[in-house]
Amino acid sequence: MKRTHIILLIALPLALLAGCKGEKRITKYTELYSERPSTVYVVPVNDVSPRRAVRETADSVYNASLNVAARQLYLTASDPLTSHGYYTMGPLASAQLAATETRSGKQLRNENINDLYTDLGIDAVLFIDLLSWSNTSNTWSVEAEYVMRSTHTGVEVLHVHVNATKILHTDFKGNPKPLREDLEFAEKYGCDLETAQRCRLVEIMNQYVLRDIPSGKRARQRDVEQYVNSHPEYFKLRIHRDGSVEMLNDQQ
Repeated sequence: MKRTHIILLIALPLALLAGCKGEKRITKYTELYSERPSTVYVVPVNDVSPRRAVRETADSVYNASLNVAARQLYLTASDPLTSHGYYTMGPLASAQLAATETRSGKQLRNENINDLYTDLGIDAVLFIDLLSWSNTSNTWSVEAEYVMRSTHTGVEVLHVHVNATKILHTDFKGNPKPLREDLEFAEKYGCDLETAQRCRLVEIMNQYVLRDIPSGKRARQRDVEQYVNSHPEYFKLRIHRDGSVEMLNDQQ
């Protein structure tokens, strides 16, 4: 097992070369290499994570923090795809399309969706399920599932189940000590540090999961990419106290 030290959100592609051994990309993403989708529609996040019953102000604050983080998960899902050579509709256009969709999420995942290609030129649809949250005094964890379907064949070309955790140092009183990037994020978006931790966690998770797929048509293709180990279908992601990212298999 290797730990890949990176500057968060800048050198994440380097992390794809490390971590737990998996299948070669050419094997895991056979359909993606065969179909080479160009345009991806990111469906609004299916947030099924539990909320607290509101009995006091802290419960409302906690629920609001989860809502903001779920929105951040959705808003930042297109970025790694775009930088990786795919065309995406963008969060606003995707939300508008979702508002006009008459099919349920279950139907989109299981029934014929070829009309999205013939009518709109969409090659693949990305679904993200936000399953659960948990935290301690200095850790924040999220469980999520990513599924991508081809509109041409209906085949599932991506499936990843990930449990990601962000860990902070604590002071002598046991209080978490935010990283400089956490403080900058909270100041930029006007949110509290708890919410900043969750938002940065899902943003990094999006980058790590979605940069593993083959480069899109608009990116420079490199033959060596096909033979790099891909991520396992089920894995854990750890963002350590120093900002480094480590991938563990699901049993660790």
